[in-house]
Formats: sequence, C-alpha cells, structure tokens
Amino acid sequence: MALKRRMTEAAAVGAAMLIGFGLCGPPAQAAYTITMAQAGSDVVATGAGSINFDALAPYYIGDADPSLIAASDGAIIVGPATPTDDSYYSGIAGPAISFGPGGAFFADMGGGSIVGLGTFDQTSGGVVTVPYDYSSGTPLGTSTATWSNTTISGLGLTPGSYVWTWGSGATADTFTLDIAAGSFGAPPPAPEPATWAMMLLGFAGLALVRTRRRILASG
Repeated sequence: MALKRRMTEAAAVGAAMLIGFGLCGPPAQAAYTITMAQAGSDVVATGAGSINFDALAPYYIGDADPSLIAASDGAIIVGPATPTDDSYYSGIAGPAISFGPGGAFFADMGGGSIVGLGTFDQTSGGVVTVPYDYSSGTPLGTSTATWSNTTISGLGLTPGSYVWTWGSGATADTFTLDIAAGSFGAPPPAPEPATWAMMLLGFAGLALVRTRRRILASG
C-alpha cells in the first residue's frame, strides 16, 4: 500500500508540473520580427511570426516581389529570391522612414513565405507585405534572405532595432527589424512546448523510479 501511495504521489507531482507549464508557458507569437546579421562573408535575414492586418487598409493586392533590402527606402522583404505573389496593406506607424543610406539590393537566395515592410520615404507610416493568399494572424513560419559576399555596411544598413506598430486591442500588432552590429551568433532555440512536456514527464518518471528503489531498499 505504501508503494502504491508513493507512486501515486509521484505521478501527481509530474501531472502538476505539466499543468503548471501549461499555465505559465510562453504566449502565442503575435508579432513579426526580422533579424539581420553578418554570417561569415554573407548577410542573412531571418523572419518569423505572424501579421494581423485586420486594422490595415488594402494597398496593393496581387503583386509579385523577390526578397530585397533598400535601406534608404525603408524597405525589406524576406522569402524567395524569385518574384513571388504578395499583397500590401497600409496603415502602419514607425519611428523611422529608413534604416540606413543604402540603395536597393536583391537577395541572392531565400526561402519561406514572402514577408516584408516598406516606408517609401514617408514621414510616417508605410505598408506591410504578406503572401497573396495569407490569412490574417496565422503563423508565417520562418523566412530567410541571404546577400552573398557583402557586409551590413556594404548594404548601407544602420544597426539598431526598428519597430512599427498598428491597430489596437485584438488587432494590435508589431513589425520589428533588428540589424545586428556584429557577426551572427544565434542563441539556441527555446524548447518547444512538446519538448518541455517530454522533459517534465522524464523528471516525473525518474522520481517514480527513485521512490520505488528507496521503498524496496527499506523493505
């Protein structure tokens, strides 16, 4: 009976840990972020997140663009390096109309969904770019763009963090461009919820085994 009771208690601890993780786990990603950094002899941009355009106005639906960077125009697009169907939505607000003096440079390679932003020398505001058939607020996955044999300076980029916002309440969203000053050194990815769950189950299992061994040793 003692063994059964202690095993039940250990299982309860594991379940409580899982429930606790569910209650305090990371919130769903509700913004979009592009990070640009030097990676060896190349410059790599990586974007991920989602875009809620419910508070924005259709600007141009059904265009086709490749991934590119145009710092002086405040424009960046990540995703395929070949023209890909996309759409523009206007109404964003940001602190800067550009993120450097550089001209337009098309990416040498890229992948994932076509996503971007452009201010086009406006004193305030601009547009976001999403895939043509994109459903507002859904995950966009990971998009990349690579400019070969160049540097952050060579692309005319000013390192820093640039943030654009729009909407309010349920339609509030942000688009962030982080341009790193140094070489690329991405931190290890945070464990996914499923990974955390497996780790916690493993800890609970270890607790069960250790409890049982102590009981057998004492009995």
